[in-house]
Amino acid sequence: MNTIIHDIKTERANVSGGLPAGFKIVPVSFYLAAVATIFLSLYFFLSKNAYEENETTSQSQLSLAQSQKSQFISQQQGIVSDARRAEGFAKWLDGAHPLQPVIAAVGRSMGKDSTVAELSLDRNPEIPAHTFLQLKVDGAGSTQIDTTRSDIYALDYLTYSEQQVKGRNSIDFQATLIFNDKP
Repeated sequence: MNTIIHDIKTERANVSGGLPAGFKIVPVSFYLAAVATIFLSLYFFLSKNAYEENETTSQSQLSLAQSQKSQFISQQQGIVSDARRAEGFAKWLDGAHPLQPVIAAVGRSMGKDSTVAELSLDRNPEIPAHTFLQLKVDGAGSTQIDTTRSDIYALDYLTYSEQQVKGRNSIDFQATLIFNDKP
């Protein structure tokens, strides 16, 4: 132990004695501090490397999670847009009613002296329950239009914005037909 812990101040004859024995703790504490410094440096170095490794792993997981989130959001937006289109199409189908009964009612309502010169039914693309009717009847009077209108009313259609123009031997009738789905 004398070789590991030696006196800083050696004894000199007739001058002074060596340091007291309690001062031998100074080199021991120095060696302990040096060893502790090495172990702590190694511990902090390994901890720093583990932290950096965990940080890169968490960053890659975060970027993966964000890409998955954006992918899920885009899929959800696609589903929502498809649902909106399907809902609009379903509403359109609910509002659209066959026009063949209207055509048949107009044809059956014609009297023996009247003929249909022109008949046009145009459905509104935004509101399928609204249909624009253009009818030109030759050889008839306003009573023929009233008969045709009452036959259309029998099919649960209401007329809106009616216009009649009497020509020389014909009547032009225009109206918007609205299906009345209330009983």
